[in-house]
Amino acid sequence: MKIDELVSGKNDNEEINIEGFKLPVSALKNFMKDGYEYMLPYKVEKTLSLWGKTRTGCFTKEEIISKA
Repeated sequence: MKIDELVSGKNDNEEINIEGFKLPVSALKNFMKDGYEYMLPYKVEKTLSLWGKTRTGCFTKEEIISKA
């Protein structure tokens, strides 16, 4: 899923729910600034994979929240 579509029209104080992961919009916008464009949640592993043209990474919910 495209991160910019998930956060489009939302303000930084909001949260979005992605398959059980509640994530702050501000954190996702910060990941976009770092070059991440897409995200895929992995429920079993409790992680989210983010990637873009020049970046890729796998993060826990807590790691993503810390970017808020």
